Amino acid sequence: MGFTAFVFAVAILVAVGGSLLLVGYLGIVPASFNFGWQSWLPVLLLPVIGPLWFALTHRKELQRAGFQLLVGTLLVLAAILLLYIGGPEIIARMAGKGI
Repeated sequence: MGFTAFVFAVAILVAVGGSLLLVGYLGIVPASFNFGWQSWLPVLLLPVIGPLWFALTHRKELQRAGFQLLVGTLLVLAAILLLYIGGPEIIARMAGKGI
């Protein structure tokens, strides 16, 4: 995989994952205010874990937002994993070619 394809893959994973995270988060935060401060406090203080916990405890009402949040988190984690595992290999290949 070339450098351009590597950067493109990481950028697409981050863009799609970030937008799904944002949409899922914006669907869960207002809903958490309806269930009292015991629900919205962890959602606001724990950025990813809190909304995932809230979506799991209210699975029936927040199925779509919880799925968006989960898939967005997995895509961003995949981008980070690709960056940290594939990045040094791409740099080593570029250094070996004398670029």
